[in-house]
Amino acid sequence: MYISTIFTAIILCLVYVSTHKGALCTYTNTWAIETDSEESAKRIAKKYAFDYAGKIGALDGYFLLVKKSVPRRRRRSALYEARILDTDPSVKWSQQQKVLKRVKRRFKDLMYKDQWYLENNSTKGHDINVVPVWKQGITGKGVVVTILDDGIEYTHPDLRKNYDKKASFDYNDHDNDPAPRFTRQDVNKHGTRCAGEVASAANNGVCGVGVAYNANIGGIRMLDGDVTDAVEGGSLSHASDYIDIYSSSWGPEDKGVKVDGPGRLAKEALKNGVNKGRDGKGSIFVWATGNGGDYNDYCNCDGYITSIYTISIGAVNDLGKSPWYAEPCPSTLAVTYSSGEKKVNVNKKIATTDLHGSCTKSHTGTSAAAPLAAGIFALVLEANPALTWRDLQHLIVQTSRVADENDSDWRVNGAGFHVNNKYGFGLLDTAALVERARDPAWKTAPTQYVSRSEEHKVQRKILGNRIFKETLNTEDFMRADACVTKLEHLIVYITLRHEKRGTLEMNLISPSGTKSKLLGLRKFDTSPKGFRKWPFMTVFHWGENPRGVWTLEIDNTEHFTGFFDRWVMKLYGTCSNQPNSTVHEKDICARHCKKGCPETFSTVCRNCVQLCDCTSGKCTKRCPLGLVTDRQRNECANSSTERPPKHVNNDSENLPRPHKEEKLPKYGQWLLIAAGVAVAFGIIAGVWQGWLYYRTRQKLNRARKQNQIQRYPIIPRNTIVRDLEHARLASDRTLA
Repeated sequence: MYISTIFTAIILCLVYVSTHKGALCTYTNTWAIETDSEESAKRIAKKYAFDYAGKIGALDGYFLLVKKSVPRRRRRSALYEARILDTDPSVKWSQQQKVLKRVKRRFKDLMYKDQWYLENNSTKGHDINVVPVWKQGITGKGVVVTILDDGIEYTHPDLRKNYDKKASFDYNDHDNDPAPRFTRQDVNKHGTRCAGEVASAANNGVCGVGVAYNANIGGIRMLDGDVTDAVEGGSLSHASDYIDIYSSSWGPEDKGVKVDGPGRLAKEALKNGVNKGRDGKGSIFVWATGNGGDYNDYCNCDGYITSIYTISIGAVNDLGKSPWYAEPCPSTLAVTYSSGEKKVNVNKKIATTDLHGSCTKSHTGTSAAAPLAAGIFALVLEANPALTWRDLQHLIVQTSRVADENDSDWRVNGAGFHVNNKYGFGLLDTAALVERARDPAWKTAPTQYVSRSEEHKVQRKILGNRIFKETLNTEDFMRADACVTKLEHLIVYITLRHEKRGTLEMNLISPSGTKSKLLGLRKFDTSPKGFRKWPFMTVFHWGENPRGVWTLEIDNTEHFTGFFDRWVMKLYGTCSNQPNSTVHEKDICARHCKKGCPETFSTVCRNCVQLCDCTSGKCTKRCPLGLVTDRQRNECANSSTERPPKHVNNDSENLPRPHKEEKLPKYGQWLLIAAGVAVAFGIIAGVWQGWLYYRTRQKLNRARKQNQIQRYPIIPRNTIVRDLEHARLASDRTLA
């Protein structure tokens, strides 16, 4: 009985210690006290043989004392010292300081430690600065991102939670299933990898963490088959009233010989997207600049990059330097992290989801940079859903930070912005973007104005090994009704013929003196076709006043000749002489009310003073009778009405359903269960031992009556057993 009792006591003690984390503490030899002044604290320290350690931070009236005669760390508190401080009338409060257990919060996803671009602990500063945004509770919730690629494996355990069927489609097979076509070589893994970068679920122990790990993720399968203008147009316009961000990591062949871009339908889709998508605020189109750097390709020869409606994203390696595959050009808006060196053993890559429910640490190129940017923009849109497509571009220009400060290509344009042919305006900074987007002083970008020059016919021969110059004065075509006083985008449409266009280099110099390299040398481009109304776009003059003389330089670096036919300049920007076009609070509320109340209406308009009547789709200052006012959501609704959130996939019944995960009891519950089991075991063991003891005493009494065994004053259990054995032997002898 004694053994079982001790065992039960030990179990209960362990359970008590486990469930009461403060039971075992480590005390230090320091005391915090509250008193009137520093002089008072010093007097108290001297009076009781403490050392005065100074004021505690910036807290008025709080000071730290040290008792060197007390061990620096021990399990028990120093009662004597605590008592003398408590009894001193000038001490308002005192406390011996304990060592507190504090741990860094980390994701439990297996590959989070390999996602250096999310949180870089080895090379500080070389990440996208997203952790401060997560700490604010901004995780992409309510924002829909779609990957335009070769399909996504939406049943992947790291994507299944955030998959959005309403944001998905298969334009190759014309059905609703965007799953990739599996091959022996797994060639259709691109889209699944990109999707994981954006919206891999967090804290599920699978793969890594998405930048916007609570965003909705969709997939458009359109690259695994014949890609036509109709396929591209359909993909880029799919569910534009529902999808917020389209991410594309594809384009014309990156071999330094193609000059190609979107067809009529794709162009129309991009234009309609920014004009009508997201309730008129504009769809966000993110585009990878290309991986043709090793072939001297130039991204201004890619028409998807030169569109003003796309946000072109380049790549840098883990040290913030331009990698070998990167394509430079002045239409690059910004860069973010991806793979770097060709040497495998020193090349840090991107960790993400892969086919067949697996994970990979080998995603590379600008294909990996663009989805990272899309995830960042999802966080920005959650922080401020009222942003327009141009607002987001302004935010990128204003908040991107200089990458690789030692690069000689950095320059400051006429508006004070740093620009670089490799890095655009610099590295995307998630925290800076979100902070600026949430700034109450932020105003919607003013109305966009477009000013176009007349077709400037040149009709001149381009001689070999010569620099050809043409000038254009914007005063000649600027009008009051189409003025641009602050530039955003600038496009030069050039028509020329040349025997070998890859030997041409073109530069545009603004009245402020900023130079944009519209075209770089492309050694593999031997085409004699030249350019026909090709749009060379630049953002390097962002914020500059375009009025004045612009100079176009064409450097014919070899002996081949050509003929410069004509050129046109088109300016996009704002006009300070015209009133701003702003999105009013009432309009924002009304637009979202018409769609039905979103999950958290307060995030639609942060300063919204009106309420959304979810029963009528109208804004109102007061909820009608019979409706419940929900101030947290800024809504009026029936108390019994259950509304789905804005971006929830309600058609998920067709998906393969995973096995339901059994909810395990929490840590505290396990301890309570253990305590209950231990107590029950102790009771049962005690009853059993008591019953055995009772039976043993009965047998012993019978034996005494037969053999007159002497009664001992104290009978230990082992003695009782011995006496029983003696009694049995005596009985045997009697029978014999």
